[in-house]
Amino acid sequence: MNIKQKIISELKNTEIPNLSFLFSEEVLNIAEELLSEFLEEEKQNFKNKLETDNSKINFDLFEEESKMGYFWSLLNHLKSVNSGDKIREITENIEPKLAEFWNEVSYSKRFFEMFEYCLNNCELDEEQTKIIYETVKNYKIKWINLSLEKQEELKQISLELSKLTTSFSNNVLDSEKEFEYFLETDEFLKEFPESDLENAKNLYVDKMKEKKSTEGFSPLWYAFDSSSSSYVAILKYCSNSEIRKHFAESHSSFASNWKYDNRENVLKIINLKDKKAKLLWYKNYADLSLEFKMAESPEQVIDLLSDLSQKAKPKAMAEIEEIKEFFNLSELNSWDMWYYARILKEKKYKLDDKKLKQYFEFENTKKALFETVEKLYGIRMEKVSRDVAMLHLYSDDIEYYKVYKDQKFISYFIWDYFYNPDKRSGAWADELRNRFWEKKSIVVNVMSLVKSKTWKTLMTLWEVTTLFHEFGHAIHSMLSKSQYAELSGFWVEWDFVELPSQILEKWAEDDLTISNVAKHYETWEKLPLELLESLKNLKYFWTWNFVLGQSSYWVIDMMFYSGEKFDSVEDLDKKYLEKINSLSIFKKEESYKQYASFSHIFAGWYSAGYYSYIWADIIVDEIWAEFKKHWVYNKEIATKFEEKILWAGSIKDAKDMFEDFMGRGVKIDAFLEEKGLK
Repeated sequence: MNIKQKIISELKNTEIPNLSFLFSEEVLNIAEELLSEFLEEEKQNFKNKLETDNSKINFDLFEEESKMGYFWSLLNHLKSVNSGDKIREITENIEPKLAEFWNEVSYSKRFFEMFEYCLNNCELDEEQTKIIYETVKNYKIKWINLSLEKQEELKQISLELSKLTTSFSNNVLDSEKEFEYFLETDEFLKEFPESDLENAKNLYVDKMKEKKSTEGFSPLWYAFDSSSSSYVAILKYCSNSEIRKHFAESHSSFASNWKYDNRENVLKIINLKDKKAKLLWYKNYADLSLEFKMAESPEQVIDLLSDLSQKAKPKAMAEIEEIKEFFNLSELNSWDMWYYARILKEKKYKLDDKKLKQYFEFENTKKALFETVEKLYGIRMEKVSRDVAMLHLYSDDIEYYKVYKDQKFISYFIWDYFYNPDKRSGAWADELRNRFWEKKSIVVNVMSLVKSKTWKTLMTLWEVTTLFHEFGHAIHSMLSKSQYAELSGFWVEWDFVELPSQILEKWAEDDLTISNVAKHYETWEKLPLELLESLKNLKYFWTWNFVLGQSSYWVIDMMFYSGEKFDSVEDLDKKYLEKINSLSIFKKEESYKQYASFSHIFAGWYSAGYYSYIWADIIVDEIWAEFKKHWVYNKEIATKFEEKILWAGSIKDAKDMFEDFMGRGVKIDAFLEEKGLK
């Protein structure tokens, strides 16, 4: 069997494929050639499909598995978790060809007519009807009534956006990879947790190995990079304000200058998306984007965010005044907030984050997460042995599981949670393979925790919450009842997609869960009652500075996509700074260009949709209140949530799913109460 046949055999594998092979150098060397062959095969299949007589059209005609799509999905995952020159070259060369073919499919009038015929004439069940109906609706919204000239314009816009978003992502990753900071003494690190100091020492050794240099090497030095672990550790524990300032300013200016400057990309993306919306008779891109979301209009979202910002700002200012008063500060800089807030928690509220972190060891926390979802939904995670796993996976740090629901095998799950410098920043969930007939889905969770080399890996409470959050996305995919990928968990309205993830966070923050999860990494003693009590008392601590900071992202996203005109990069910088300063308590300087690395809205799925997090927060608090009325582990309520929302996927509209569970529409009362405003 030659190399191409081996690749095709792995793609046909109904179990988990051998990813260590599919991501190997020998496969990458021919991946572009093979993708091109797959593409030509799909083009011919599509051409043949268009010639199908109406009398032979049926639902199955549209449900064919794509080797190209599957292989492309896997390679894009590799680029996200271990980007290198070879995988970038492959994706950059193939992406325009794929975009051109997808344009051909998306703008085929005959293909639209086939879907429309099927909707009106084929015998369809409820799920099949939903899929065909939504496809016809999207054709009508997106282009079917446009002239041929305007259709061609839309195709060119799609091709250009594909190139721009790839360039944007690469610039962010490369800019972040360039950032490094060395300290030859622990003079300013004496307040650091031991685990973070150990990570900084190990990172220094690794960087010296990368540079293949021992010149000036000292085992006493410390290194920090762009990872969230380094960033948070410096801002919370470094005693030198200038160092904290350097980190804050660097993070807010990634990909905004020199060779990785994304600002021109941003300007082009905004203008192209606005042009696309107007070609489709929408006022702006936000109007087009919300056509496919739960919220009814940009105005509704902006009113919600404005109201929330007005409520948040005085409370956020009160939080800042408390710090200034406690430390007798005449002024407080934005880059010093985390540092002083951490000390305030330790001294005034008797909560030491360093001590708290010792109770959240990675393996134990993961075990508690699995126990939580088993208790709620009957999900059992069966870890595949290391010997077997290493035949399939692409890194020593990755694990994979078989997932069972009530003793029935439902999905594969891959766990990729540790940092490497070639992994894109952030945390996310994805489906490497959608379910398709006899094949189970392959769901992955990705984070960038810094793994301890010398002792157990410890987590902050925020990292614990993120762990639960991403697994909430995973179970949404795993538990979806439909056999069709188009109706699986991830494919709900985008401002509903965060509901399953954010609701699972609530168990990470719940007193009962914390008391069960938190065990000291050395003694395995449970979290002391005084620490648990401190956590309860600090439920609302710093809440409103967080809400206010996040609301600036939501508003900025809407500003970019609601028709604001930007004549140049300089105009973009100016208007962005003006808007951000109108929202922030702290004045930002001209170097503040965080938007240049805002991947969610310029290289992801959140354009004119970043508000989805707060929208989900509101509906999550409604559902959480329903759980709390009974007991947070109440099996009846958990089953109701599973059946009405998690099982449903996108078989029903999000609005209907919420009303099925709650018996009414959305209100904001529970959110305000949960955040301490009522």
